Amino acid sequence: MIWTCPVCHAENSGGGSFCKECGFDRSRDYETYPTLTAPLPAGAQPVSALAVARQQKLAPGAMKCPDCGNLTFYCSLQLGQLICTRCHGAVPLAGKAPMHRVSPPAKTPSPSLRRGAVIACGAETVVAIKADGTCVVAGNNRSGQCRVEGWKDLIAVAAGDEHTVGLRSDGTVVATGSNWSGQCGVSDWAGITAIAAGRWHTVGLKEDGTVVAAGGNGDGRCNMGDWTDIIAVAAGGNHTVGLRADHTVVAVGTNFLYGQCNVSGWHDIAAVAAGACHTVGLRTNGTVVAVGSNGSGQCNVRKWTDIIAVAAGEHHTVGLKSDGTVVAVGENSSGQCNWGWNGMVAIAAGGNQTVGLRADGVLALAGGSHDILRSVKQWRDIAVPASPSAGPAQRVPFFGRGNRT
Repeated sequence: MIWTCPVCHAENSGGGSFCKECGFDRSRDYETYPTLTAPLPAGAQPVSALAVARQQKLAPGAMKCPDCGNLTFYCSLQLGQLICTRCHGAVPLAGKAPMHRVSPPAKTPSPSLRRGAVIACGAETVVAIKADGTCVVAGNNRSGQCRVEGWKDLIAVAAGDEHTVGLRSDGTVVATGSNWSGQCGVSDWAGITAIAAGRWHTVGLKEDGTVVAAGGNGDGRCNMGDWTDIIAVAAGGNHTVGLRADHTVVAVGTNFLYGQCNVSGWHDIAAVAAGACHTVGLRTNGTVVAVGSNGSGQCNVRKWTDIIAVAAGEHHTVGLKSDGTVVAVGENSSGQCNWGWNGMVAIAAGGNQTVGLRADGVLALAGGSHDILRSVKQWRDIAVPASPSAGPAQRVPFFGRGNRT
């Protein structure tokens, strides 16, 4: 008998109750397995509102992993251990002796383990990862940004104005398209856990919480050399945003006109996104904040609630609600904010288009060109991310990685 772990989504065989990857005990209700901080391990998701409620009440940074120094854990009361979300090392709970040592995960994650965005939008492209780990791209190919033949084992994608980026399951990165600013110079990157693509630059988050970048840096958008403890990245037109493990936000790049980098006062942020000249933050309570250019109303998100994911296009902002519906504000010249979608599990925005992914692996498109629409309508078997999960049964914020695409 094969069963899938609800925490890390690893497949387990036999009648045992412990997940071989993360130590989850399926013989007990998951509500007894709270976490100390968000996000959960890559690919993991909370499966009840109570788990998240207990998660938010516990103090982040209460202890450090003795093996790697990480501050984020999830908790097994049955095993009497805290499990590190970075190295999966086990630490005894106070007053309890360890009962079981969780084996470290394999160096190469399973292809089904999605660590980032499975869909992305560029200025004039839509990108998606298929269930088999390959990639499909529709749209303008004048700079070769649709040339993704041969890409495989992908776990995340990102798209800039005229380039496309893919993250492989082994932590390496591939890129195609315009490279006049060096934004595709990622062939030597390794140990990458998340990616983002801006107008003329590419950003990679490393396993140790530091950030690397390639591309034009005239305005300092690649000046992330001193960033540490980063858990998510987003790239806008000419700025880069980082989410720290303590759920504060940092940003570099162009700021003098619109203030899109004025995020130093943000806290309790679970995910970030970046548009051409605005930055969006998803709070842990499901509300949303935004700064920067608001000429099209793209920052009018104060009334949003119950949001589990955010995306930012050129001049519009999109939010995925926990019931699978989608909200949007900002420019709507191409209908990028017009839809009646439901049952969505992921969203992406870029240029003048918005994409939503349904649980059956089919995409919906608003805005964009007719050529893109025709291609996207034919796509099937798009990889459904392990998280966020949207639906009536789970009305909780997703603590995951944001990405401007």
